[in-house]
Amino acid sequence: MAALHLVRETSATPAQVWDVVAAFDGYGAWMPMTRMVTDEGQPRVGWGFAGLTGLGRLAFSDSMLVTRWDPPADGTTGVFRVVKTGRLLGGWAEVTVSPRDDGGSRLDWVEDVVVRPLPFKRFFDPLLDRASAWLYGRAIDAMLVRAASRRIPR
Repeated sequence: MAALHLVRETSATPAQVWDVVAAFDGYGAWMPMTRMVTDEGQPRVGWGFAGLTGLGRLAFSDSMLVTRWDPPADGTTGVFRVVKTGRLLGGWAEVTVSPRDDGGSRLDWVEDVVVRPLPFKRFFDPLLDRASAWLYGRAIDAMLVRAASRRIPR
């Protein structure tokens, strides 16, 4: 799959957006038929999590490892990067939350997913491209609605 790049803008502050998009334990609310398993403690470089997607025995694990963790602070841009470490899915995702001049935020979600084993890549790429753009776009839009509805004390 060519890297998917989705861009969204919102009136929510960078801190509000980060609080939602970096809450990996809540991704099950955004992704159909998915429940999350996370390492103990707070996300940081080296911290792992997995989305278990499917029903019963017809499920797979999309495991990931955080390789960059820079939350937004004092008007700076926040970035996290995860690498997919599972047997079925490889690749990476990088999410950037940037402040806008009006107090809102811009979210850039870039992801490159590879279906393993690699000989299946050419077969699955066209389907994965379309499904990913729809699925991630839908999830990101819902996350930003949640972020905008939250009030963070200043």
